[in-house]
Amino acid sequence: MGGSSLLGEHALPLLAQIGHSTSAFTRGLPKESRPGVTWRNADNWNGLTLDTFLSFAPIWVLPDYLERLASTHVKRIVALSSTSRFAKQASPDAREREVAQRLIRAEEQLEKWAIERQIEWVILRPTMIYGFGRDKNISQIARFIQRFGFFPLIGGGTGLRQPVHANDVIQACLSAISAPGLPSGSYNLSGGEVLPYHTMVRRIFQAMGCPERTLPLPAKALSRVVSIMRCLPRYRHLSSALVARMNQDLIFDHSDASDRLGFAPRTFYLMGEDLPGR
Repeated sequence: MGGSSLLGEHALPLLAQIGHSTSAFTRGLPKESRPGVTWRNADNWNGLTLDTFLSFAPIWVLPDYLERLASTHVKRIVALSSTSRFAKQASPDAREREVAQRLIRAEEQLEKWAIERQIEWVILRPTMIYGFGRDKNISQIARFIQRFGFFPLIGGGTGLRQPVHANDVIQACLSAISAPGLPSGSYNLSGGEVLPYHTMVRRIFQAMGCPERTLPLPAKALSRVVSIMRCLPRYRHLSSALVARMNQDLIFDHSDASDRLGFAPRTFYLMGEDLPGR
């Protein structure tokens, strides 16, 4: 397993529960051991033989390790990408367009490399991941509400969304590493419910036990607010393109993942553990 992310942390105990012996690659070795897990530095591949490789790292990191993976005689590679490769491809923000291009290039490199070596490959593309209170989507909205007591919307926030819970993404990953006869290819992982952006925000208010306070703003005004917020380290990743997308539908069909991986995502319902701590 490659990558040391939120998803990786929660996948490790599940892999142990179903009997997988796991080598986990990370840049910084953890202080605590885990049953059934051998920790390795990301550059230490000596004498390693792998049956399946599961990567939670950004997919554009993976091409740098493909030749090392080839030396392990790996049979199947499962890598996480993102539906951002579609959603951000025509973004007015150059940084977001570059993210989309990095995703596309990495996916194409992995596919070409795997086909040439007759290695099974699976690319999973989640939509807006949430869960465990540490995601960069729903938790960011919740933190904004915690800090300011309201949330800004433009044009009613009518764009449709499909938030997908991190646990559902993990289950899809576990299915992808073990499903027999799984065709190589890319699979979208979208949430089990389609809802407007403003409804998604309302449910966050409800889960937090806060009165719903949304502030209608013109797009230009909210773009200026985002530009100001980007001066703060916590919000440096924000883009004014987020404003325009509040009213864009970002819907992705996950029927292939349901058919091949048994993917059955939950509806958008937040538990206390899905919210950031105060």
